[in-house]
Amino acid sequence: MSKISRRELIRAASLLGLAAFSRPVLAVPQWITGKPRFIDYPFKLGVASGDPTPTGVVLWTRLAPAPLDRTAVGADPIPVGYEIAADDRFRKIVRTGHVVAHPENAHAVHVDVEGLESGRPYWYRFRVGDEVSPVGRAMTAPAMLAPTDHLRFAVASCQHYEQGYYTAYRDMVAQNPDLVVHLGDYIYEFSYSGSKVRRAPVKVARTLDEYRLLYATYKQDPDLQAAHAHTSWYLNWDDHEVANDYAGIYDAKYEPTKSFLLRRAAAYKAYFEHQPLRRAAKPIGPNAFMYQRAAFGDLLEFNMLDTRQYRDDQPCQTPENGGWRLIDDTCKERLDPKRTILGMEQEHWLLGGSGLGRRPVKWNVITQGMLFSKHDFKLGPGEQFGSEYWDGYVGSRDRVLDVIEKRKVSNPVILGGDVHAYYVCDVKKDFDDPKSATVASEFVGTSITSGNSHHYQNVKSLPDNPHIKLYDGRYRGYILCDVDKKRWQSDLRIVKDVTSPELNASVLKSYVVEDGVAGPQEA
Repeated sequence: MSKISRRELIRAASLLGLAAFSRPVLAVPQWITGKPRFIDYPFKLGVASGDPTPTGVVLWTRLAPAPLDRTAVGADPIPVGYEIAADDRFRKIVRTGHVVAHPENAHAVHVDVEGLESGRPYWYRFRVGDEVSPVGRAMTAPAMLAPTDHLRFAVASCQHYEQGYYTAYRDMVAQNPDLVVHLGDYIYEFSYSGSKVRRAPVKVARTLDEYRLLYATYKQDPDLQAAHAHTSWYLNWDDHEVANDYAGIYDAKYEPTKSFLLRRAAAYKAYFEHQPLRRAAKPIGPNAFMYQRAAFGDLLEFNMLDTRQYRDDQPCQTPENGGWRLIDDTCKERLDPKRTILGMEQEHWLLGGSGLGRRPVKWNVITQGMLFSKHDFKLGPGEQFGSEYWDGYVGSRDRVLDVIEKRKVSNPVILGGDVHAYYVCDVKKDFDDPKSATVASEFVGTSITSGNSHHYQNVKSLPDNPHIKLYDGRYRGYILCDVDKKRWQSDLRIVKDVTSPELNASVLKSYVVEDGVAGPQEA
């Protein structure tokens, strides 16, 4: 299949009229007068903050008095005030201002706040007319390379609304993380065909309005709202924010590129409208700049990757058999060094001269949506691999491993999601040689709610994968990470039954990585 450059994609988006318009306004224009009135409380989708830096953070809300009826807000721009305080009772207000919620952006607002103090919490709220939003807490990052002793953060992914309640987020708030890192599948574009715990209003999302309906449904969940209000998030996407198993410009069912890019543009716009993302992430048609780097003092640096938008198609696919599938060792395409899961531009950003491991921090973290380590799913002679994972893009993986080894990156840790299971892995320089050096540590989180029916089948393959120290797909939950200068601890937290709104949470297992010693060890 022919390749399409990013420049050609942007040109095509322009021709198709796909530009995602958004007008940042920092004061109330004189032409907006009167006090807006709503049919009901307008902040039903809650508040959120994200993308913290040492001097700022993004604040988000959306006016939605009837979340599943966009016409309930009307078609006029609406001024929204905000307040930021140094205390949770708003006795010390440090910033106030206004933005305008525009109808073409579903009356969502983003406030890119700058000029704050580093490494501390702030509290914020929005006002519109006589209505006041819930209060949220935002965190700024420590100053660049400032002495930083500790960070506690949660890693989440995969939250199909229909398959369960978000009690994992209730437990997460109780654990009081400084930060939440979400690695994708925030929504699912399709309605689950099996037994449903809850119902979504869209069978298969393809249009902007349909994606908006899904976000409006998901964001009404009280536990998800509480987790957003609790602290700031970093977010990235995986496939279900657009379409199951899509790869770059290719739908898993090989929908014509022109119509798929229309769908991708709608999905990307709805995603931005509903998340606390920096202005640079605002999509232009079917393109959005999502990958970024964020440091927390001299303790830790996140390299947050986009493993969907720029990837080559999965290897050894056909129009009749696309998307995720098991491929065997006769599929030589997966070994092609020219193939990439990140796109060459993002790969250069990650591995180039100013990229991974170049700053003097203790822990270097790669966050992305996939399983990085090799998993041979076939027990005995021969091999089988998941085509979507880094196993399908061996050239990309080898280049990352080469840089980690040659650059002697300090304490590399790779975090992933997507698979609805926990993985704990020794990341090997050569996965085909069990005696090969362990060069990094990997933790893949299970899902918040999305199911897994392959646990017992996949466990059978573990004897052929000695670098995989744990695989467990039986439980839903998230990873809670406690990091200091001497060690990293990952608690694999699980909830007993996501089909019940009652919370019953515990730790499945805990693993630690010691400073200077690659590879997780059970605590």
